[in-house]
Amino acid sequence: MTATWDLFIIIFFIIAVIFGIAMGRERSMVGVIAAYIGLVVSNVWGNAVYNLIGGDTSAQVGNAVSFSATASPFFIKAGIFILVLVLLIVKGDFLKKAMTSHSGVSSIVISGIYSFLNAGIIVTALVSFLGDAQRTDLLTQSNLINLVQRYNVWWMVLPVALMIIMGFKDKEEA
Repeated sequence: MTATWDLFIIIFFIIAVIFGIAMGRERSMVGVIAAYIGLVVSNVWGNAVYNLIGGDTSAQVGNAVSFSATASPFFIKAGIFILVLVLLIVKGDFLKKAMTSHSGVSSIVISGIYSFLNAGIIVTALVSFLGDAQRTDLLTQSNLINLVQRYNVWWMVLPVALMIIMGFKDKEEA
């Protein structure tokens, strides 16, 4: 059996769901929020960091200092995204109050759903960092990445809708 992008995506989603269930509902929700924040930060800072590392004269620090390295905008944005995601999940202040326990089967199911949607956000974000030609090549190579990208709006909207719905549900239970 040869490794394909589809196999990689299936394994990624399975690992994300298992990890999310193990983390619990609140920490899974924190992961989703961290992914949103990572996406915004990487899109805002990605090109500026790329220009700074690429030694673009408009990205010089002061009058004389610029940095030079070979990296693509994709790797810079993906690196910022993953760094922010991991730092927020591991060290984010709002995580300290999130519990790792489950309060029943519904909590486990919701953790799995949050984690599944989070995996979709992560895949969508990483694919969005690619250039047009690279993205087109990847989409022709992988049916699953193509499917994830086709519904990219839903990956962004459904976690927010679920958080709102669960907020009403939690109010009713209290």
